[in-house]
Amino acid sequence: MGGLPYWLLRENPKMVLRTFDPTYINFVTKWLKKLLPMIKPFLYINGGPILTVQVENEYGSYYACDWNYMNYLRDIFRTELGPEAVLFTTDGNGDYYLKCGKIQNLYATVDFGPGADVTASFHAQRNHEPNGPLVNSEYYTGGQSIWGYANSDVNQTKFIETLKEILDLNASISMYMFHGGTSFGFTNGANIFPSGYVADLTSYGYGAPVNESGHATKQYFLIRETLRQYVKEPLPPIPQQPSTAAYGIVQMDLVSEF
Repeated sequence: MGGLPYWLLRENPKMVLRTFDPTYINFVTKWLKKLLPMIKPFLYINGGPILTVQVENEYGSYYACDWNYMNYLRDIFRTELGPEAVLFTTDGNGDYYLKCGKIQNLYATVDFGPGADVTASFHAQRNHEPNGPLVNSEYYTGGQSIWGYANSDVNQTKFIETLKEILDLNASISMYMFHGGTSFGFTNGANIFPSGYVADLTSYGYGAPVNESGHATKQYFLIRETLRQYVKEPLPPIPQQPSTAAYGIVQMDLVSEF
């Protein structure tokens, strides 16, 4: 379900997710009208730390291309957050993705990972946003962990090389993920690969610079040393590392085969 609650399909098994399906939109509206007013006081324009708000994510990679749905999202975000809020979308680094992923009157950005053709990636963004900053909204620090597969760790040399290419263009960047986390219960999600259905682990460490336990990794210090070459101001101090503890042997008992 990709983060959407499992009970949605119980409400209507024929519901078409991420479209202007009446049942889906009803729940989306309820959720956004609760969530967005809580975000508004923390926007940068209101003195808070939130610079921009993303309206949809990689919709150009989804099979549907529902403009009514996309425009509805734009309008409800505008209504709840105000006309000055900076709203954006992000899509893959190709023109194909942006054709259905961009929402009229919102800023379109792209995402890509280490080893990508940086110039070509931003050229795709420029085809849809001739003015404004170049933005990689998801520069991948790693990947999802999947049951039965090895962890997805990136080549750190290639990661830093691509990072420098982005910064050399004076482009803006958001790292995904910068801080790893944990998905609880059945919210971990899954993917459909050519080999079939694969489930993600509840761990969402993602090979991030700050791992699931809150500790800085080798990648964190590589990023820090790279950024030092591009900023004039001194970097903030390294946060104190969380303490850890050993809990000894934990006895596990089988309670179910399912």
